[in-house]
Amino acid sequence: MTNNRAGEAGPVPLRSDRFFIAQGEWFFSTREGAPIGPFEDKGEARKGLDDFIEFMSLAEPRTLSRLYATLAS
Repeated sequence: MTNNRAGEAGPVPLRSDRFFIAQGEWFFSTREGAPIGPFEDKGEARKGLDDFIEFMSLAEPRTLSRLYATLAS
């Protein structure tokens, strides 16, 4: 990818696939590097990521702060 996303400025950061399989189950990783899953297949993991992104866009700042603290631990 050679374009910045909406709201990004400066050099385009390295992007990688967020999906991975471990012990036969699918996961996605957050920007913070936390694994989320397991899911039965990659399609379900994609839906989980879409739901996670929607949650993050709608959550109150206090909720996001708690979530970030949990993901970092």
